[in-house]
Formats: sequence, structure tokens, C-alpha cells
Amino acid sequence: MATEFQTFNEDLSLTSQTECEDSARAILAKLRPEWTSSEIKFEYFSVGITNKIFSAGFGTEHVIFRVFGHNTSKVIDRENEVTAWRQLAKHGFAAPLYGKFNNGLICGFLEGKSLKIEQMRDSRFHMNIAKRIAQLHASVPTNGKTLVFEKMQEFLKQLDPKFEDATKQEFFVTNFPQNLAAEIEKVEKLVIKSKEPVAFCHNDLLVHNIVFNGETKRIEFIDYEYAFPNYALYDIANHFCEYAGVEGTPDYTKCLTKDEKWLFINDYLHFKDSKNHCDVRMKAMYKHLPLFEATAHLFWAIWALVQAQNSTIDFDYLTYAHARYEQYEKRFQKYIGSVNHH
Repeated sequence: MATEFQTFNEDLSLTSQTECEDSARAILAKLRPEWTSSEIKFEYFSVGITNKIFSAGFGTEHVIFRVFGHNTSKVIDRENEVTAWRQLAKHGFAAPLYGKFNNGLICGFLEGKSLKIEQMRDSRFHMNIAKRIAQLHASVPTNGKTLVFEKMQEFLKQLDPKFEDATKQEFFVTNFPQNLAAEIEKVEKLVIKSKEPVAFCHNDLLVHNIVFNGETKRIEFIDYEYAFPNYALYDIANHFCEYAGVEGTPDYTKCLTKDEKWLFINDYLHFKDSKNHCDVRMKAMYKHLPLFEATAHLFWAIWALVQAQNSTIDFDYLTYAHARYEQYEKRFQKYIGSVNHH
């Protein structure tokens, strides 16, 4: 098995399946020369809202191709993705990465199935998810600096305040503040003040990125496009926001209750550092949680605004951005209210 990372000068088509598979075979002829080209079987899984994902299999071995969507480099730092992925693979948190082509990556296959939203809401999974997040945060080293606010500012630079479509422009002007940069700065000041610890984070733990292996009963995470050092509590808060689902308009009434969130944080701390697990730490994390939920909502709201102008995928990013922005305001006000109350 070749393990050295390889680069291939091929573009995989997002529109033509035949052309896409021809290019994939050309790559596999070099990556897996022992495979018989005519016997390679392809299976498509695309569930992400930015990529095309499929597997190529020969005999019992499979590799995964991830083809990047058009214009996704505006919201995803591809160099960072490869660096983060290789670091995670080294520590046992990601499938091996075999190589890259002009518009995507080839990696190993993780056994298991992505969770469904009903499963993610099942309390039996909460502990396993909390445990895996804790293991990730405890295992992968970082320099202790987070990039989350820098990333938001980078997204903002990609956003044109003028939408080409008049209806979209009106919606944007009506539902979003003129100065989004000021919102980022406002949140950043409070987050820095919280002094929450930084860890290596996944930053995108929605249902499709959580894989459960029924045989080993283990939870694994996939898709490291947004993985970078961040506040550990951001990773948890962002995960909590995703119980609302991603298909169509998110339903935030489906998010975990206060008690469920408390239990999740309790499990997380128990698995991360049982010796220093105490009520004081629990209460501090719980107090700061709405602020970090607000931060995650703001991140994805701005991300979705950029996608609304650039993505070729049939998804209503503008309505999604609005749903996230409304939640940002709600969670932020909740945090401010609770701080002023004490």
C-alpha cells in the first residue's frame, strides 16, 4: 500500500459522471496500479452542501474521492485542509490522505454510516459524541492560537454588499446589519474575555460529518474542511446548533434542552480530563455556552452569505444565512442577559 502523498494533474468533472470516472481511473492507474481499471466500481454519496463525494472500489479495498464544488476556495482554505487532515490522520482521527488532484482529494475509507438527525438526538449517542470530541481536543497539539475571527473577516472580504438580483439585495439589506465587521469585533472581545481554552477543533460537527460504526460501536468524524485550532467550547457549541438539521430551513426547536447540554458538557469534561473535572469548570463552560453558540451562528451566517453569491449548488443559502443570523442575535442577547443578571 502506497502511503506517500501524491499530486495528480487531473480535474474531475462535477457535471459529467462519465468524464469524472474516466479522470478517476487515470488517477487510480498511478495510485493503485494493481487495480484492474474495467473492474473498478463507483458509488456516490454526496451529502455535503459543497462537494461531490464518491468511492472507487476494487475487490475489498475502497478509496474516497472528494471533488470540491465551484468557488468553494472562497470559503475553504484548501492548504489548511490538507495540513489539518494529515495531522489528524497521524493522531488517528481521520482516514489516511493519499493525494490531491486539481479540484479535490483522495483519502481512505472509514467504515460506518453518517448519523441521521434522529440518531444524533438519541441520548445514547450523546455520550459517544462527547467522548470523541474530548479525545480530539486532548490529542492533537496546537499553538494555542485560534483563527476563527480571522476566518470570519476573510469571509467578509469575499462578500459583495451588492447582490446582482434585486430581490436578494432587498432581502440582504432588510435582514442583515450594514456593518457585519462590527458584529464580529463585538463577539470577539467577549470571547477573548471568557479565557476559554483553545484546542484542535473540527468546527463543523453536523450530522453528516459524524460517522457511526455499528460493529465497533465507535463514533468517528469526517470532513476536515474547517478544522483548525479554536476554542474547545466553540466546537461543542457549534455541534449543539446543528441539531436543528441542515436540509431546508433549520428548526431550532429541535436543539438539545438545557439539561441535555449540561449532561453533554459533563461527559465531555469527564472524558477529557477526569482528574480536573469539577463543578466550577462545568458552570463556567455552561455560562459561556450561549456566547459560543452565537459565535458559531455568526460564522455560518457570513459563510452562507458568501455562498449565496458564489455557489452553483441548488440550495437557498440566503434564507439559511438569515436563519443563522437570527439565532446569532438570540443567543448573543441570552448571553448578555445572563451576564448582566449576575
